[in-house]
Amino acid sequence: MISAVTEAGQQAAESRMLDTFDIGVPTGGYTYDPAANGGTGGDVETITPLFATVGRVKVGGGLAAREAEAGGRTVVTVVRELHIPVGSAAVPVGAVAVCTAVHPTSDPTLLNARLRLAGPAPGSQTTARRLEVEEVLT
Repeated sequence: MISAVTEAGQQAAESRMLDTFDIGVPTGGYTYDPAANGGTGGDVETITPLFATVGRVKVGGGLAAREAEAGGRTVVTVVRELHIPVGSAAVPVGAVAVCTAVHPTSDPTLLNARLRLAGPAPGSQTTARRLEVEEVLT
């Protein structure tokens, strides 16, 4: 009974994963991307692709913004959850998920967002693989 209910929950969760992400690991290098910074261009971290997947970005319990000092300036990051199918490959900490397509029901500013995996949140009888991710905003 539990297996059937969990499987139905997984199918329902996947039906809500309407955006597409490329997931990869940072190479340590940077390249210029004209789409970066809202289309004004800039250097972005290069990644070695691992896999592409559907997903859903969720903000849990309110927007969790964090401020920190880096290189003499304030850096703001936002913590969210990226939900991907349960059967997806494991994603290492530090990997980057780049949103490559958004559904019409999603916030269009999610397109090209670069989300860094802060930690996985594995569980039992889950409907999605939940990944804690951070996006650097400034």
